[in-house]
Amino acid sequence: MSEFTIRIPRASVAISEATLVEQLVEEGGHVNEGEPLFAIATEKVETEIAAGASGTVHWTSELETVYEVGAEIGVIQAED
Repeated sequence: MSEFTIRIPRASVAISEATLVEQLVEEGGHVNEGEPLFAIATEKVETEIAAGASGTVHWTSELETVYEVGAEIGVIQAED
């Protein structure tokens, strides 16, 4: 199995951190690449982030927590 790391994306050039506000796929659930996976909020906007791979989701993060851009918040285990 290969793993795809789920990270906090850069919402804009001026943003260095974001709050994880919602996990749209539960722990152990399946997601397809391109489907909504989680939502983040910055000072200016809340946005949904799509999955970068298909597979089983495992979260290593907590809701309502502020993370730096690029921080790992989970993994998707893809079936090869």
